[in-house]
Amino acid sequence: MELLKDPSNDRVVKTLKPPPHRPLSRQLMYPEKLKNKPDWRLLLDHLLKEGRIAKDDLFKLVSDCNKIFKNEGNLIYLHDPLTVVGDIHGQYYDLVKMFDVGGNIETTKYLFLGDFVDRGSFSIEVVVLVYAIKINFPNTIFFLRGNHECRQLTSFFNFKDECIQKKTLSSRPLQV
Repeated sequence: MELLKDPSNDRVVKTLKPPPHRPLSRQLMYPEKLKNKPDWRLLLDHLLKEGRIAKDDLFKLVSDCNKIFKNEGNLIYLHDPLTVVGDIHGQYYDLVKMFDVGGNIETTKYLFLGDFVDRGSFSIEVVVLVYAIKINFPNTIFFLRGNHECRQLTSFFNFKDECIQKKTLSSRPLQV
């Protein structure tokens, strides 16, 4: 993955690598070996580096996850053991740490209590990662909707603004 250049040589922390130069390619995000499912491990790492994904891939991810949600009932019955995760609020790095301490994503049952977005600066990244994981493990990852997953709160807090800002940044011409 090609990294951004630093033509001004003004990075405050020189040892911190710049973010990836381009969005993650569709071939990397949806490798053939995963049969049309996103590579959640690669995505987790790419987003940790503040990488982006293409708008079309975001729409595909949301659409694929919505198909799973529509087939789930309004009432879910879960049995222990399971890891319960509350209020992520756009804290992507905390979410990644939660997966480290909460148990292996492939073998641990997770219940998210909602409030994925707002307040933190990485709500989109949180949604992208948990949706990618849900698509890969639909029978062990479960979501409840929090009060921040409504239009009124996402407009009042910062999720709507984050979406607008990141869309604007991604639509600017690349400077090399």
